Amino acid sequence: MNLCRQHKPEPVGKLWLCILVLWSFAACTPPAPEGMVLIPEGYFSMGTDEVDEKGHALSLGLNKPWYADESPQHRVHLPAYYIDKYEVTNLQYYIFTQATDHRTPPDWDGPKYPEGRDHYPVTQVNFYDAAAYAKWAGKRLPTEMEWEKAARGPNVIDYPWGNQFDFSKANVSKSARRKRGHGLEPIGQHPDGASPYGVEDMIGNVWEWIWDYYLPYSGNTATNLKFPKDVVVVRGLSYMGVGHFPEKEYKKVVALKSRVSYRENLHPILRKPDVGFRCVKEVPSTIEMLFGDWSGEPVSANTKNKP
Repeated sequence: MNLCRQHKPEPVGKLWLCILVLWSFAACTPPAPEGMVLIPEGYFSMGTDEVDEKGHALSLGLNKPWYADESPQHRVHLPAYYIDKYEVTNLQYYIFTQATDHRTPPDWDGPKYPEGRDHYPVTQVNFYDAAAYAKWAGKRLPTEMEWEKAARGPNVIDYPWGNQFDFSKANVSKSARRKRGHGLEPIGQHPDGASPYGVEDMIGNVWEWIWDYYLPYSGNTATNLKFPKDVVVVRGLSYMGVGHFPEKEYKKVVALKSRVSYRENLHPILRKPDVGFRCVKEVPSTIEMLFGDWSGEPVSANTKNKP
């Protein structure tokens, strides 16, 4: 008996068809989930090489020189990901607390937020509250790299909208005499201040919790910086005042703190009236798109450096 003659090999065409299908999925990025924006894979420039040569910040009594913890500027490559177009709102957070019985912010009236504040950013939530919401939503908090790329885009710009500061493009404190700007605003009031990718409210309204400890960048040579233990990064400035300075200096401070590379820090257990958050989500892999549910728990590339 000729065993070779009895064997009927599979047509090569079927193999190529499978390869073509897999390649098509690999080359296709699924559309962003509702309320999120796709940030494409690629490089961007993070941080700055600017130097506060005249010691302007320290002369005003600030606790660190301008730019010192933002250096050196470095190129970062990130895979594609999704980020919330706006900060998480009271209504979204309310749905989460109802579903999970998670504690509500201290400024709420029991289980409910103040009437008429559905579309205001939720505040008075600490890092762990924000992380719990993100996990429940199948997302996570952004890393510094992800937040800054979403705010800056592929080019080196100082603000989401360009290189010139403009008070009209963000809800920030506008003068030493009016230190709270317009107060907390609903999301989406400054579409002209959107980033190159279309992400809004990255500057102003509320600071945003970040999924990273406050640490020096690799290669940072500043000698007059303090990095407190166990504090995490917040980004984006808020509507509240920035300190007691003469009017001219006050506006400079607001502009400098509004830059996309500016870093601030906060202890993760604190709840503040001007601190909120937004979330990110990984783009599903080809295998996940073909065979799996990609809305599960968040994944961190470096959990050792996470709070």
